[in-house]
Amino acid sequence: MYYKLFKNSKNNASCFFSHLSDDYEHHSTLLDKKYNYSYRRPHQMNLKHFSKELAWLRIKNGLSQKELAKGICTQPAISKIENGEVCPQLDTLHLLSLKLKVPLSYFIHILLFENKDYIDQTVTYIEELTSRHRYEEAFRLVKAELTMKNQDPWFEAYLSWQRFYNGYHLKYYTADECLNGLKNLLKNDAIILERFLDIKILNTIGTIYSNQGKYQESIFYYEKILDSYQENTINPLLESKNIYMLRVIYNKAKTLYDARNYELATETVSQGIQLSIKNQNMSLIGQFYYYQGQCFEKLHFPEGKIRKSYTQSLYFFELLGNDTYVGIIKKLKKKYLFQELNTIQASATETYHCS
Repeated sequence: MYYKLFKNSKNNASCFFSHLSDDYEHHSTLLDKKYNYSYRRPHQMNLKHFSKELAWLRIKNGLSQKELAKGICTQPAISKIENGEVCPQLDTLHLLSLKLKVPLSYFIHILLFENKDYIDQTVTYIEELTSRHRYEEAFRLVKAELTMKNQDPWFEAYLSWQRFYNGYHLKYYTADECLNGLKNLLKNDAIILERFLDIKILNTIGTIYSNQGKYQESIFYYEKILDSYQENTINPLLESKNIYMLRVIYNKAKTLYDARNYELATETVSQGIQLSIKNQNMSLIGQFYYYQGQCFEKLHFPEGKIRKSYTQSLYFFELLGNDTYVGIIKKLKKKYLFQELNTIQASATETYHCS
């Protein structure tokens, strides 16, 4: 069998595929059996995506580049791999997978899939549809994609998640059907680690339980996500994951509020506000301040603190053009609003000023 070789133009170091021969054929056969898809010759090694994933796994495991390199290679070599300058040889890749606690097949899968651009475009379009609550269109697109043969295994798992996610909203599946299907997806840990699909699946499970009023089960899944999340790992490579964690925190806070655990909901809301500021992301900060005001009301906080939370919330809803939320808060929380609005606007603007 003949395969294209990836060669680095700077140091002419070849990727591990240049010397795999029988070993590579063996691994590709294992992948075929495990993921049930026919191997196709790679058109391009996905080194950029692999380098980002390696950096994320290293940080997730609390390792420095020097610590990861120990017993495997040098720290400069790890730096070059994470910068996408070189691709590791098979023996190095195997040792890295052991140290980072992922299967070797996980790394091979990331390096080999050939239709990344198409997958990225399709994922972006599906998520745009779901963000606009156009579940029927998303569901039809997902079903059509799932009929295609020889799908990339991660993409197939992603599509299956979206099928249950959109099908649940459309009531095409019962809650139990969705929960069973989603929990089965979690068994494919060698696949769903990529692009934090595991977190998205766990978040959906938590949401479904919350909608059923099963708050204890819901909180279990949200905490399962948050317990493994390290706030101190803010990094440009991880930006989208950090922002997605805001959704998880918001869902947890909402569930705690619905369960009438107002003290813990207040703590969770504060965590969401702090992470929003740390990531300089305003996507959910209006909702966080709104639930902070709700909790303060239930806990009989001073009226001044309640007013401040709702005024902050209104400011961000108006700033982001969330007219629906603006209408709700003006109607339901009218008695708390409009005092000291200019002061709140000034402080909020200062908070999000880029230094």
